[in-house]
Amino acid sequence: MAYIRVKERGSVAILGLIAMMLLLVMGSGMLILSNIDLEIAANHRDGISAQYLAEAGVQWAIVQLKTNTDFIIQTGVNNVTTTENLDTKTFSGVYKVTTGPDSKTNNQGIRLIRSIGTVNKAKRQITAKVLLATNKTDPLEIIWDK
Repeated sequence: MAYIRVKERGSVAILGLIAMMLLLVMGSGMLILSNIDLEIAANHRDGISAQYLAEAGVQWAIVQLKTNTDFIIQTGVNNVTTTENLDTKTFSGVYKVTTGPDSKTNNQGIRLIRSIGTVNKAKRQITAKVLLATNKTDPLEIIWDK
């Protein structure tokens, strides 16, 4: 019986290595895509949190304008800036509120509120104009700036 020598020795090993390399590249691509998705979700969460912080800053200023006569007097002359750090087990952020007279109008009863909420890299700003109440029975009128 005659044996024929085949010169294809090791070709299966090379094909196996090529297949493993392709699987490695595909797995690495999936890992990178999942990390990008996680970063997108975290940035979105931080943006929403920063928006809520900015809104909280505006609400804080409105409460101060309704209840604190010293705050009303201070904001009638100069801009008053207040910074509040919020740090809990699940959340950490800062809002910075600047309240002062509106330079575009001569009405002394209008205050301009600028609130910036910051969480990690995300920042959101809200600007509002508030018309102060003339007496105790009048409500505070909020004029949102566009």
